[in-house]
Amino acid sequence: MQEAHYDAIVIGAGLGGLLSAAQLLQRGKSVALLERLDHCGGRFTAKTFKGVQVSTGAVHMVPFGSSGVLARTLRRLQIPHRLLDADVFGSFHVHGRQVRARGLLGVYRFLGPRQFFWFLRLGYLMFFRPLPASEGDLPFSAWLARHINVERNRELVAFFERIARFALSLELHQVSTAEVIATTKNMFRYGAPGIVEGGCGALVAELERRLRERGAAVLLSHEVLQILHADGRVTGVRARNKATGDELLLSAPLVVSDIGPRATTALVENRQVRQAELLKQQREAAQTAAAASEAPHAYREAVGLKVHVLSDVSLIPHRGIMYCLDTQRIAGIVQPTNCDPRLAPPGKHLLITHQVLQSENIEEEKALAIADLRRLFGETFERHCRILTMSVYRGEWPVNRLAQGRDLSPVTPLQGLFLVGDAVKPSGYLMVEGVAQSVNYVLDLLDAIERGEAAGPLGSPHLPATTAADSEGQRRPGWLPFGRGRKRARSGHVVRPPSRLNALRWLWTAPGNARKQVRRPLYP
Repeated sequence: MQEAHYDAIVIGAGLGGLLSAAQLLQRGKSVALLERLDHCGGRFTAKTFKGVQVSTGAVHMVPFGSSGVLARTLRRLQIPHRLLDADVFGSFHVHGRQVRARGLLGVYRFLGPRQFFWFLRLGYLMFFRPLPASEGDLPFSAWLARHINVERNRELVAFFERIARFALSLELHQVSTAEVIATTKNMFRYGAPGIVEGGCGALVAELERRLRERGAAVLLSHEVLQILHADGRVTGVRARNKATGDELLLSAPLVVSDIGPRATTALVENRQVRQAELLKQQREAAQTAAAASEAPHAYREAVGLKVHVLSDVSLIPHRGIMYCLDTQRIAGIVQPTNCDPRLAPPGKHLLITHQVLQSENIEEEKALAIADLRRLFGETFERHCRILTMSVYRGEWPVNRLAQGRDLSPVTPLQGLFLVGDAVKPSGYLMVEGVAQSVNYVLDLLDAIERGEAAGPLGSPHLPATTAADSEGQRRPGWLPFGRGRKRARSGHVVRPPSRLNALRWLWTAPGNARKQVRRPLYP
């Protein structure tokens, strides 16, 4: 068995793992990055298929664009990148037509005077009035019903519903009011979403190249079999080279896991989580919940279905998201080739749809997606479009491993073992912005330990044993260097939101770099 020692081991080469390894290298640590697949990126990369950059999960889009957490983190790491921001708030397909809204005020065009009044009223309640404690934990659907007549404001309800499905992969009853408000505030304070030039695969390739240049051991096709520990402290990992079958014993006082809480816990317990077994367990659990008439918001993961479509003609006339208010399944569509035509063959246009899985019948979900595309684009879809891929995200490959607002603490019971990624996103940060911020939080925690502001020997850190119960009765650390109502440590990595006044820019237009000229491509 081969043996090696490092300052830190990162499990999983998704975006969270890549950023964690890069940050640790910048701190002067020796780092080993292990990935069971033969490529980096996880659900934030792309594969070339028929000349198209088909994403493995993301839609080549970053929620807060060039002003967001991921962009700032990349700049701090000096990773070459370019994010091309949206030029509109969005467009809305409603009543058989597409309505373009450059800014928030543009929604008047499809809401009309009465629903627009209630739109402004809800905006006041969400942004200017302190949220009452009794309303914070309400499902957002219940909060809406408390403040508007949902039957008389169908387009307004659909507006919130489709944005939640596209951005969070959740129904309105599956996410709390406090989380919706926190996320929406951040969306408006940071700026417009942006498409990654070259696609997310180009950014991942740049991160991997930088890691190798700086001396990281990037071990692809290496499956971690066990997280080793003794006396409550992590000591390393046991892994296997999938190509040769050889086992490795890697020791380190610090392990960062980007594979989610469930898989990390299994490795600590010296067992594996398999996709087929997990899906079977979830189906059985869903049947048990249905038999017990459990509330639908008990669902914990965010699951979805994406469709890649190649078109001969442009179907979306802007660089943002088209939200679909009159469809059965599809919540929104992006056409990333409006920002970077090289994501598809010359003269072609790439469209990516997203929807929430609303049943276990995957074939039916796919059929409804195709029916929606025909409803949206009519004969144009039949004559000029073809479906490239239809991908389902669930089990150990979901949209988010935990639903927005149900994320866990990055701290684990084992000293020196931390979580990053889409199950430990801080409140108000979605998708890859939350992943990047989760990495920043762990780095700030390590800094706090070095300064003596948190207990734990350097390299095997832990927090003080004080705990507080959350709304679900779970026990979490009572002191973290982040979070509402908690003591805040001096932050060197966590990105703080911009001024609240930035949100005013959204009234008329999408703030960002959309109007700046791009002289040449960053990636040839």
